[in-house]
Amino acid sequence: MFDELVHKPVRRKVVYSRMLEELQQAIRSGQLPPKSRILSEPELCERYGISRVSVRTALAKLEKEGLIVKKNGLGSFVCDPADPAFSPPRELYDIAINLTQTDFNISWYHTKIYLAAANAVARHPMKLSLVNRISAELITPDHWKGVFALSLDQNPDLETIAGRGIEVILFNRISRHPDIASVYVDYFEESRRAVQHLQEKGFRKIALVTPVDTTSCSNERVNGYLKALNRSFPDPELFCRLVQNRPDAEYTAAMIEYLKTHRPDAVYIPFGAHFLPFAAAARRLGIRIPEDMSVVSFDDIGEMRNFCGFPFGYVKMPLAQMTEDAIQYLADRIADKKHVPVLKRCYSATLEFAD
Repeated sequence: MFDELVHKPVRRKVVYSRMLEELQQAIRSGQLPPKSRILSEPELCERYGISRVSVRTALAKLEKEGLIVKKNGLGSFVCDPADPAFSPPRELYDIAINLTQTDFNISWYHTKIYLAAANAVARHPMKLSLVNRISAELITPDHWKGVFALSLDQNPDLETIAGRGIEVILFNRISRHPDIASVYVDYFEESRRAVQHLQEKGFRKIALVTPVDTTSCSNERVNGYLKALNRSFPDPELFCRLVQNRPDAEYTAAMIEYLKTHRPDAVYIPFGAHFLPFAAAARRLGIRIPEDMSVVSFDDIGEMRNFCGFPFGYVKMPLAQMTEDAIQYLADRIADKKHVPVLKRCYSATLEFAD
């Protein structure tokens, strides 16, 4: 017992403990009300007989506890949660979004989503971090609180990331995983409705202009077109098949060759990225739209009406609302995961048809 007393270090109160305890009690009891100015550092040094270093250490502890806020050049003040100017700075959570700066130069889709997301995160204690890719190697819990995943089909890394407790929401794709949220448009149904609308207006030779790949995004849009026409495969006479990921000039050339020998009375374009090459092909061939041919494109490309020179229809997705809801979900789940269910929400698109 004596040995223990001799060798066990004696815990003494630190020199600023009196100052710290008095200020804590005064603030919590209301003796120092919100927005009250704390004595200056020299005044606290004199009052408690401690050094400036000790005073600053004590003030730092009060700030960390959320009791005071420091204002440069003005001093320290008691926090007031009702007033952002007197509230402690919020901890900002990093949200990974798989975009790069170069995306904004080539993709209206990415630009719209990023602008909506940047506007939404400003209302929450979070910030967007642009990443080139989303991988389990990169996204780890020590840095990231959430993931806003764009255009990722069957990505097993998302499941690994979600399994680590990081909140994940898949944008404009459907996730079947129970821990991965998703906000999306039903590509199949919206494509079917768009083509059905053309049929209801009397069009019978409705061509499909698209590359065909294995992604769910492409399959669902093409299958919606086929469903409306009650077909299992595209009619070769009404199918302008493109090669995936080629320059616009090549797309235009392929469409010109198709339209030289085939004249549908309407065209359905499942991807807005192929609309401008089609517009260029129609112009080169002297095709008048909508007099000679009606055109409907999937995707929110209404701005292109301003400079393409003719009216066309398009499937408008509520991208801004989907983005805002996705960010709100991430904020809610990070704050209270236990009581916020995993979000799975399908949004309706609007067919904007210009006659």
